[in-house]
Amino acid sequence: MGQIKYSYCLDENNELVHISKVTEENRRSHTFYCLECGQPLIAKIGKVKVKHFAHGSDTACDGESYLHKLAKRRIREKFMSTDNFQLIFTCDVPCQDAQHCPGCMEACCLEQGVRIPTDLKKWKGKVVYDTCQEEVTVGEFRPDLLLTCSMKPDRAPVFIEVYKTHESEEPKVTSEYRIVETMKIKSEADIDNIINRGFIEGENCKTYNFNPTLPSIRKRDVPITRFILFGNGAAKVLSATEYIVMCDKLNQRVHPQSIRELNLRGSGIDIWGINDEEGSLDSYQTGLVYLVKKGLNIKNCILCKFYKYNEWQSTHVCIRYKSLGEQYHFPRQTTARNCPKYEENPILMNHPLEELEKELSEVPL
Repeated sequence: MGQIKYSYCLDENNELVHISKVTEENRRSHTFYCLECGQPLIAKIGKVKVKHFAHGSDTACDGESYLHKLAKRRIREKFMSTDNFQLIFTCDVPCQDAQHCPGCMEACCLEQGVRIPTDLKKWKGKVVYDTCQEEVTVGEFRPDLLLTCSMKPDRAPVFIEVYKTHESEEPKVTSEYRIVETMKIKSEADIDNIINRGFIEGENCKTYNFNPTLPSIRKRDVPITRFILFGNGAAKVLSATEYIVMCDKLNQRVHPQSIRELNLRGSGIDIWGINDEEGSLDSYQTGLVYLVKKGLNIKNCILCKFYKYNEWQSTHVCIRYKSLGEQYHFPRQTTARNCPKYEENPILMNHPLEELEKELSEVPL
């Protein structure tokens, strides 16, 4: 029990002392005390083992709260001794064009992990917080550290909580108070990380009830699903997963022989075999049905009521091929142009134009 090792202690003036500041010359002129139990510590500064403070052999201290008390002390001293006290928020920031972008997909049109720096001491040259106190009661709560402004006592305070054994409970985190809570402090190195780098959300702290101003970001690298129609009625889909068309090319055609191009929302991964009776549209069907409803005269087997997925053959077939001839068994898209049995699928064509317009945008001709 007496061999618990620390890098920090308090001296006779209640000042925090690091073992690196203790020398053979000055250790006899100072008395060192444990932050946890207040008992005297011995400065071990030999040349073989790592320098440290240690209790005597008869100590009853178990060191359980040492890191918690050390973290509070060092964070407070850092705040009071520097001109700036950094807190970096880590946020997913939506593209500034997201609300009116026809190709926007919420999951993709975010810049993830954007760092937003702020200073808890000053903002635009003015003091925000200048006081840091330990264990001060505020309402029903008693935060580890409390940041306030001496010049603006009515300003809402900020709580700093040191997570060593228990995280902040729900009544606190759901209150109106803004809170910065450290990640679990497991070692002195975790405290060093905060002191040297400041608070970084997601890395060494969590925050509650803050509302940082998000920066303006314009993304240009979101993949877009592009539907392409050719003059012979055939269609092609470049899915977003192929990363061929990016959002900076929303209004640019990508195929020189296309007569219409559309940007489609979603990934563009089409799972063949969807039950047509359910009325679901894949990317090919969406583009074709939309253009037909916009007045284009298109005959394409994909739109035909007799074009069905055959699970046994794992492909689409024409179910009228026996009367039409074997050459119609596995038709090409353009086979519909000269097919006497071609008939649009009424279930597919039942989708209203207004519904389709929500899922796509036209590329200018």
